[in-house]
Amino acid sequence: MNLTRALDVALPEIPARLIAQSCPRLHPEVVHREHIVDGRPAVRIYVPGVDAFFTLSPHTWKVVSFFTGQRTYDQVAEAYFQDTGTPISLDELHEIADDLESVEFWYKTPQEKNIAYLMQSADERREALKKKKSRWSDLAFIKFPAFNPDPFLIWLSRKLSFIFTWWFTLLTLCAFAITLVIFVSHWGEVGRDTLQFFNFADKSWLDLAAFWGITLVLAAIHETAHGVTCRHFGAPVNEMGFALVYLTPAFFTDTTQGVVRCLPWERVLITVAGVWSELYLCAVATVVWWGTPPGTALHDFAYVLVLMTGIATVLVNWNPLMKLDGYHILCDIIGILDLKENSAAYVSAWVKRHIWRLPVEVPYVPKKRRLGFAFYAIASGLYSYTVLYILARFVGNVFRHFNPEWSFVPELATGALIFRSRIRTLVNFMKFVYLDKKDRIRIWVRSRQWRWVLVGTAVVLALPLWRDSIAGRFILEAADRAVIRTQVSGRVTNVYVDEGQTVSPGEPVVQLRNLSLASVQAETEAGLQRAATEMHAAESAFSGLGAALARRDQAVQEARSAASEAAELELKSPIAGVVTTPRVSDQLGSFVKEGKELVEVADLHTMRARIYVSEYDLSKYRPSSSGRLQVDGIMGRWEDENVQVSTASIEIAPGLIDLSKFKGMRPPTFYEMDLWVSNEDGRLKPGMVGTARVYGQRRSLAGLALRGIADFLSRKVW
Repeated sequence: MNLTRALDVALPEIPARLIAQSCPRLHPEVVHREHIVDGRPAVRIYVPGVDAFFTLSPHTWKVVSFFTGQRTYDQVAEAYFQDTGTPISLDELHEIADDLESVEFWYKTPQEKNIAYLMQSADERREALKKKKSRWSDLAFIKFPAFNPDPFLIWLSRKLSFIFTWWFTLLTLCAFAITLVIFVSHWGEVGRDTLQFFNFADKSWLDLAAFWGITLVLAAIHETAHGVTCRHFGAPVNEMGFALVYLTPAFFTDTTQGVVRCLPWERVLITVAGVWSELYLCAVATVVWWGTPPGTALHDFAYVLVLMTGIATVLVNWNPLMKLDGYHILCDIIGILDLKENSAAYVSAWVKRHIWRLPVEVPYVPKKRRLGFAFYAIASGLYSYTVLYILARFVGNVFRHFNPEWSFVPELATGALIFRSRIRTLVNFMKFVYLDKKDRIRIWVRSRQWRWVLVGTAVVLALPLWRDSIAGRFILEAADRAVIRTQVSGRVTNVYVDEGQTVSPGEPVVQLRNLSLASVQAETEAGLQRAATEMHAAESAFSGLGAALARRDQAVQEARSAASEAAELELKSPIAGVVTTPRVSDQLGSFVKEGKELVEVADLHTMRARIYVSEYDLSKYRPSSSGRLQVDGIMGRWEDENVQVSTASIEIAPGLIDLSKFKGMRPPTFYEMDLWVSNEDGRLKPGMVGTARVYGQRRSLAGLALRGIADFLSRKVW
């Protein structure tokens, strides 16, 4: 025994030192397969216990495969040279090992992990904790692993192996075709009810509980289909559990080994399998709903499944802008697995480099991909932020049912929670910009130019350049109009006017004929003549004169009444204006009853535009306020001659605003505001629509800001 061996036996090394000096070791259960990525070979590697897989070049993987934990770096270099015939330096081996160590690629026993942790300094531990990603850092996907489903999926894939046969696929496509035909034939019903079904404003707590119960069952079937398909292609599934997708309850299945082991078309089928399984249920439920009588429990339940597994499932899961099934399908088709991260990193770095002029490196992206990366990063970002905004608004709407005045507090708190990582990123970016530009800003501030800029800014803020304004939609009406109705019933014998014709006051427009009224008038005239004859006879006889006078007066009143009714057979215009009733001549020959509207005449020299103003906007109105009208489809603007405001609040006409957005809070109080406009050239017609704007006093930007703060404090604090 030599001296070195004797010292090793007498004074053995401390275990921690031996572990620290040991060579890296590949995980004994590592899974790998070579793929073609961007036209070049690459090896995808799955390491158990790591949330992601690794992609290495074939050369690097060849080197890594020699790290068994038993070989030293010299022995690894020698084994690599004997296998490939290519020498490799120790520096390159150390560089590869260190790079993989930084991403936790190498296998370590629990004892090795503990010793490595104890050997770190306090600063290194704190830095590691900062870098460690929190489960709640990304609200797009938060997972809670539950169990290893692989044994269950092996058994289930054997039982459902017929699903992957050609004859069952043809049968499935036929069922989908039948479902599509039923959907198209009932689209008015299904399309409307799908939108209404996912509107939670009118649902009770029991409806919400039933909805989420069915949703979780469907999600379990969806994720099981992913696992069964992955197991069918020979890739184990090691993890399945509960998850939150934008804080929405869901399940997840870890198919990372499918990404490593399977071919591209197999990976697409694994991803498609989730929605495909729900479409199975949709096809069966559609036929049941179509064939069962309405009102039965089976019919109603089948219809609920149709709404939950049909259009909504396809649109939500196969949307490539979110990291759901559609995103992974797109990544597998185009061969870019991290499309969202890569495109966002490229666009972010490009904006920092070329717009903010920051010293950052833009990741290299081939020219043919740059436009696509930019489009996808912007579209995906806008969609994701919209989803998060809707989630925050949903929380605010819930709290508005309890306290409309202070519901903005939990809404803002939810928004801060959801966007906290984005806010942190924005703050870091602002710090980066400040640190990069502070020297230039300091030099500029020390110069005299900044004083003039400050004075100019103060002047701009103080100048009353902006005017208060009240805007609203309107429908033009004539300032003065008359509706000519029949006072007595009769048959239309003559029509003297037509639509668009100008009439004068007292001008006849329609002539009626009433035979019974004519006979009554003739009888009253004959009775008047008899009464007059009898009165003359009584005067001559000097007898019964009083009774004769009474009969004559009665006859005169009856004759006048009959003549007045007969005069109503000729309808005349009470004002000067234009006939606005279409197809007046169609009434010719028809019999009309008393009170029937026949002709409408409008004075178009002055038009009225009525808008509805909220109580808050009404404070901007002044007696000297002027207005302006912009009519849709006509060039030019019209100045108002007069603005009048009603003194009493009214209910707004239906259709002018969407009052449904005020659910859970008090709708604002509205007032009528009329704008009178001269129309001497006749270009304006009744029924035209447009936008009216009434101007108040002029204010400065500083005044507007102070007024907004004062209004907020007066509403919320006082």
